[in-house]
Amino acid sequence: YSLVAHGKQETAAMTDFLNSFDITHYEYGASKKQRDTSLYYTVTTPVFPENKKIKLDMPAYSQYGEEDEAEGSEDDELQNGAYRNKIIKNDTTGEKIYISFSKTPRYYYAEDSSFLNGEKTINYMGDSTWVVKMRKRTTQPGNMRVSEIIITDTGSSRTIWAKSFYKNGSWFSLQTQSDTISKPSPFLTQFYESFTPDDTLQGLNPFVKKSNLFFEDFLNNDSVIHNRAVKNIGVVKLDSSDFLPLTKLIATVNWNEKNYLDTKESLINKLGDIKTTSVASYMKQLYYSLDDTVQLQYAVLENLLQHQTSYAYTIFKDIINTEPPVLDFGESSYGDYRRNATDYLSDYKVDDGKFLDELSDSLALTKTILPDLLPLLNLDDYKSSMMQLLGNMVDSNLLKPQDYEMYFSKFLIEAKQELKKQAIAEKKKSIEMAEESKTEKKAVPSYYGDKTDTDYGNADLSLYATLLIPFWDKNAAVQPLIQQMLKSNDKRLKYNTLLQLMDKKKAFPDTLLKYFAALEEYRYELYIDLKYRKQLDKFPSLYNNHLDLGKSSLMASKSYGKPDSVMYVDRLRATYKGKKGFIYFFKYKEKKDDLNWKLATVGLLPENPKEFEFEDVATSLNISSPLLPDYSIGDSYDFTDFTDTKIKDSDFLPDMLRKELKKMMHSRRKSAKQFYEEDKAATVPVPQGY
Repeated sequence: YSLVAHGKQETAAMTDFLNSFDITHYEYGASKKQRDTSLYYTVTTPVFPENKKIKLDMPAYSQYGEEDEAEGSEDDELQNGAYRNKIIKNDTTGEKIYISFSKTPRYYYAEDSSFLNGEKTINYMGDSTWVVKMRKRTTQPGNMRVSEIIITDTGSSRTIWAKSFYKNGSWFSLQTQSDTISKPSPFLTQFYESFTPDDTLQGLNPFVKKSNLFFEDFLNNDSVIHNRAVKNIGVVKLDSSDFLPLTKLIATVNWNEKNYLDTKESLINKLGDIKTTSVASYMKQLYYSLDDTVQLQYAVLENLLQHQTSYAYTIFKDIINTEPPVLDFGESSYGDYRRNATDYLSDYKVDDGKFLDELSDSLALTKTILPDLLPLLNLDDYKSSMMQLLGNMVDSNLLKPQDYEMYFSKFLIEAKQELKKQAIAEKKKSIEMAEESKTEKKAVPSYYGDKTDTDYGNADLSLYATLLIPFWDKNAAVQPLIQQMLKSNDKRLKYNTLLQLMDKKKAFPDTLLKYFAALEEYRYELYIDLKYRKQLDKFPSLYNNHLDLGKSSLMASKSYGKPDSVMYVDRLRATYKGKKGFIYFFKYKEKKDDLNWKLATVGLLPENPKEFEFEDVATSLNISSPLLPDYSIGDSYDFTDFTDTKIKDSDFLPDMLRKELKKMMHSRRKSAKQFYEEDKAATVPVPQGY
């Protein structure tokens, strides 16, 4: 508080006013017992929203992200698994208590319950260096486990006070921010002490296997119980002891079942989790019994391959050789099989019926049955998938030219034909661009950029190149074909072909590296690809500087809506996570007639002008509950971004840049990140280890 009295001369009234000032404690109203029916707890508190204002801070979604059907009851929702939260706050004092409630699905099973006993270390918001002020665990009547902790940090008076309750798959969590200077207010203290989960909330122990319960519910004549089991087929965990009951369940599902195909397919998908020879043999019998129901046949083949055993792969080979199913899941193109250094590869398992994708998950096993799969290249349904599979195996050095030499002539003539189509398409594009340049009226720029000047490459030609380059020295027809690809007007096709030649250690014109380094849209990509291949010495030195690479990386960070113009402004020194370097500032206009320029940033760049990036170190972090997935974060040194900060004529640019740099650095701090990134969804994780 600051008080100022101003006048021509000091008067008694001024002195009386200043001396009378006093800081009084906030008086809360009377405490009342309140019950929250959506989060299932009671509490005695002086602060609680009125009934008409109570609302969930997040929609009520099931544990696995499916929005509950409108006609579903509250019991159905809880049985399917739920997560809800809300914030109780006092607008006068600014105090807030974050409350979350979650319930595991009826059939959920977790094998490891050791985390309930707690851990020695505390991990909160990715940091395990917190100072623990208070920590205790108790067990209340009814076997309700309660954990409470207060943590703080060095050089700070603030604390995080968290309390959790657990019983039979139901979790409650309270979190608030307080401080060590004064005692918690009566509002916080009373709320934490009186918070009581409802006794009426029923649950099942998630550390007890649920397969028998699932089978009983599925066969129950009560439609509500049966439908509940059907909706949760994907949740229940089964093992080899559940094999026979599962086969009986699959046999009982017929056309009388609502959503028959989807339900039976979901049950078949559980066979992929039980990896025994008896299950693999059963799937062979099941495949032939399904006749022409291809959706279910796809599921059988997909789960057979998910076993990833020689026995299962041999059965798959026998089925495909004698009775391959007709494919109708829309695989009409080879897709972009080539993976750059910057590609993100997900290993998340998905049961989507596309069983041929599973062959790429274990290429070593696939090679053992490859000779029997190659004839599928002659079937239109299978050609594209088999071509892509061969390309992946060649890239992984699992195939030698002699392994598929019998198809060389076929690939060569098809590649020549595809190259002719490419030349025709390029000629047509050139004519269209020439005609457009003659007209006074320019085409309206697309939100995704100028498509007429964008090269998309040719994934089919790139795949043919992968399969033909191994014959580079053996067949004289290969080199001229690849040279034609390098002369293409399509820059993406030319670039992809260049990388393939580099990977296979084949000769290519040195001028191509200079050509792509000179192109702003390819310069940074070339730098990254060479760095990934440990061949940065080949990057043209003329463009190996912060400004040229910085502008290229900035443009690469914007996948659509490329700005009309970008200009360098200045650079400022910065230090982040112990690394010293520079942040480069640019100004840009999204459209030519925009009134204001905006700021863009590139960095953090090393002090050495011949080095461009710091390496990020990613760490695995569990940010919520052991019953939920792990997430990964990293200490990223990447500050490259197009900001929305406008540059006005009245702005003094040096001061503006310093302010923007300060904002960027502060935004990476735990205490300020949410303040600077208000538009991003925030979550409040539970401290681990208590």
